[in-house]
Amino acid sequence: MRNQSVSLTALVEAELMASGAWLITIRWLAGLGVVLGTFVTHTILNVRLPVVPLYIIGVAILIYNACFRAILARLARAATPAPQAFAYLANAQIGLDWSAMIALIHFSGGLESPAVLYFFFHIIIAAILLSPRATYFWAAMATLLLTIISLLEFAGILPHEHVRDYIGIELYTNPVYVLGRLVFFISTMFVAAYLASTLSSRLRKRETQVVTLSQNLLTAYTRLQTVYESAEAVNSTLELGEVLDRLVRRAADALKVRACSIRLLDETGARLSVAASYGLSDAYTQKGDLLLEHNPLARQVIAGKTIVIGDVTNDARLQYPHEATAEGIRAMLSAPLTGKKGALGLIRAYSVDAQHFTPDDAAFLEAIARVGSIAIENALAYRALGKLDQMKSKFVLTVTHELRSPVSVVRSLMRTILAGYAGDLNTQQREMLTRVQYRADFLQTLIDDLLDLAAGKADLAQREDRVIVRLDEAIARIVERFKIPADEKQIAFEWRCEQCPERTLTISATGEGMDRILNNLISNAIKYTPNGGRVTVHLRADNATAMIEIADSGIGIPPDALPHLFEEFYRAPNAKAQIKEGTGLGLAITKDLVTRYGGHIAVQSQPGQGTIFTLTFPLVTELPM
Repeated sequence: MRNQSVSLTALVEAELMASGAWLITIRWLAGLGVVLGTFVTHTILNVRLPVVPLYIIGVAILIYNACFRAILARLARAATPAPQAFAYLANAQIGLDWSAMIALIHFSGGLESPAVLYFFFHIIIAAILLSPRATYFWAAMATLLLTIISLLEFAGILPHEHVRDYIGIELYTNPVYVLGRLVFFISTMFVAAYLASTLSSRLRKRETQVVTLSQNLLTAYTRLQTVYESAEAVNSTLELGEVLDRLVRRAADALKVRACSIRLLDETGARLSVAASYGLSDAYTQKGDLLLEHNPLARQVIAGKTIVIGDVTNDARLQYPHEATAEGIRAMLSAPLTGKKGALGLIRAYSVDAQHFTPDDAAFLEAIARVGSIAIENALAYRALGKLDQMKSKFVLTVTHELRSPVSVVRSLMRTILAGYAGDLNTQQREMLTRVQYRADFLQTLIDDLLDLAAGKADLAQREDRVIVRLDEAIARIVERFKIPADEKQIAFEWRCEQCPERTLTISATGEGMDRILNNLISNAIKYTPNGGRVTVHLRADNATAMIEIADSGIGIPPDALPHLFEEFYRAPNAKAQIKEGTGLGLAITKDLVTRYGGHIAVQSQPGQGTIFTLTFPLVTELPM
């Protein structure tokens, strides 16, 4: 409502300024009309008139009109003109116009003058510019002035200026004419004042209603838009900090207040801590938590009630009233943040103006709180899942690390026994121990994969030391490693680089990680390509991106398996049918490494027609700071 009042006041001031400028424009014509009319009537039409007084009246109108124009221009330039300045200016204009009008009437025949009719135009203008009370006042002044002039001329106290060529007889001495003329003038003047002021009041009332309705619609639209944008913004991310920052900023902007904050309940449910703030000083946000035991206001809000505090200096429920006053806060609006399982916290808006918040503001903040509660719950759940995933990764990392040593010992002992260092073995013993060694080797592979996967999800991945890796060298190294396995299966195995050696293609990664990526993909291509097949590795680049394409003519991947290909422990059915042993972690580790290095991995495949893995990486020439 306060904003609407300001808008209505500004509108009224703009209307008065425009009307005042319009009245000044008309007065230029009136002043010139008096001068030119006197000249034409006296000089051309030979009508006998008191020429000098009429010229003086016309010039006087032009002079004081110039003064009014200067005053209006000064008011227009003022940043915040006084609310009554335009009303005072309008009254001053009408007052001087009344004086000029009565002088013009006196010197053009008094009660007999045709200029008497101009009072009716002025009373309509007064009704447009001024209030009904002021309009009736000026109507009374006009009738009083004309009555005084008429009576003074009738009594002979004031000399009558008779326009003989206009009216042949002097009617100002006829009491019936004077009385009738005054009665009709007075009644017409007040009827005109009543009609004009009534119509003007109705128009102003309708205008006020239209402006109020427009302001309400605009406010409602803005707030609905804010609620929509808030829902869109907070649901576009699951990072709790970003969610809360967007909520407080949008709520403050929509409510047109200085600041907003969100406090969330801690694990004990006994205190509310600042989770996000906008527009508040560090000293205020760090003043301390809200303790529900000592803060009845917070208890009421957490219980589900939206509370407006019109003046913080007069409310005993606040825990930190002195700090709020020192911050310049005069009014507060608090709404609960409630999730599916209970209270989450509260959102609070702050204003520097006392009694700022309205019931509409409270309803709006409640809507924002409902949207925010859903987003906060989602972000908290995402954070909890992240923590759980970190705990799982650390657990896997710890367990697999502990398993690595005994498995290594078992594998070493098995090799020692099979080598005959512990004595001769019969055929059955050797066969059994060979199977044990095979299983131990597979267990070692599984442990290594689990360690790589867990390390990628734990903090170890963030602490790794990146280097500049040349892609052509990394690929050449892995291709050389698999030449013999490819020859054994009579696979045509080749690789090419379109821009080597003309251009050096480098990325930010680790040498070990890049070897693991290429080793997993190329080994799979060799492993699942039948004898006599084909495997190619193709490296190319554009201005900012390098692309590695690994294609084979192997068994391919079924369409229903493609969406699950990079899931942990997943193996395509046809791959399991061909090779029993496999951890199902190789591609999951590969995707994690590619993503960690800022790249992207994609796959295209048809059963029986082969598979194409495409890797893209951003090219760099130096490590990012």
